[in-house]
Amino acid sequence: MITTPQNILIRGVNWLGDALITIPAMRVLRERYPRSRMTLLIKAPLDTLFDGFDAVDEVIGFSVRKGIAGLPDRLRLIRRLRKSKFDLCLILPNSFDSALIPFLSGIPERTGFNRDGRGALLTRRIPPIAKGRGEHQAREYLKLILEETNTPEKLDFSLSPGPAALGWAKEQIAFLTPSDDTPLIGLNPGAAYGPAKMWIPERFSELGTRLFNGIGADILLVGGPSEIALCRNIARRISGEVLDLSGRTDLPQLAAVLSLCDLVVTNDSGPMHLASAVGTPVVALFGSTDPDATSPLGEHVILSKRMECAPCRERICPRGDMRCMKEIEVEDVMEAVIRLLPEAGESRDD
Repeated sequence: MITTPQNILIRGVNWLGDALITIPAMRVLRERYPRSRMTLLIKAPLDTLFDGFDAVDEVIGFSVRKGIAGLPDRLRLIRRLRKSKFDLCLILPNSFDSALIPFLSGIPERTGFNRDGRGALLTRRIPPIAKGRGEHQAREYLKLILEETNTPEKLDFSLSPGPAALGWAKEQIAFLTPSDDTPLIGLNPGAAYGPAKMWIPERFSELGTRLFNGIGADILLVGGPSEIALCRNIARRISGEVLDLSGRTDLPQLAAVLSLCDLVVTNDSGPMHLASAVGTPVVALFGSTDPDATSPLGEHVILSKRMECAPCRERICPRGDMRCMKEIEVEDVMEAVIRLLPEAGESRDD
């Protein structure tokens, strides 16, 4: 690696949760090279989430169509990167294409994980992340930067919502008309990866009702456009105050909304990491994935029954019974909520 690179390109990862997990690595890179110019190259719309991110000087959002149709997109991107004259590219994704673009852009130093047959495209090859090693992915990404094996004990993964998004979020929350002592609890019942990561929808409904009746909480539902029907069905079965924002937020607005919650109950997903990044306590539900590798960073409660078949990391349960998620009872989640919210309001039944 160049002793002191002056112009660094960070090729960001492509999924929301993964992008947030890489925040500590970007912060460590900034600490190591405080005077260097740093640019984050990341797929749209993830770029909108990093507007104002203090670890980088510039954010470039891009989109590339698949197949032959994407060739003009790639050529435009390569021309833009060539003009910027980067001297180092830190390639966070594992894909061949993510290393090919920096190579064709003529960036002299290119660091990335040595996998997917792309070793010839890299000038510094890091052994790939091995699954099942019990190490969090955030620390694995740090190995792209730190040659030594020891990584910082405490990782800074914070992300602040922008003022415009925060103003919008406060307007939405105002519809619930909560009092100062009314907890606002977010529920995120979806998972873009697949149904194997999702808790039972009926239990989210039961949980929402118990949170309303038991601790006086107002309920906020969040989800992407593909999860509108899921959230609508859950909201319909909750007896209590519910604000359903599924399909109504962009990423900055979602970050802002989650920052206003007192707590979020969520499957292992991008919004789980986003809630953690904006400083909201999280009760995270894990089944098919490995909490040791992808749990939210910080002081949260992780619920995982750690079945003998887990983590299978499959999108659809190979057994067909979703046992790893069914074993998580509503009572388990309620106890976790109370643990994180000891100051929760009195029961509405009192």
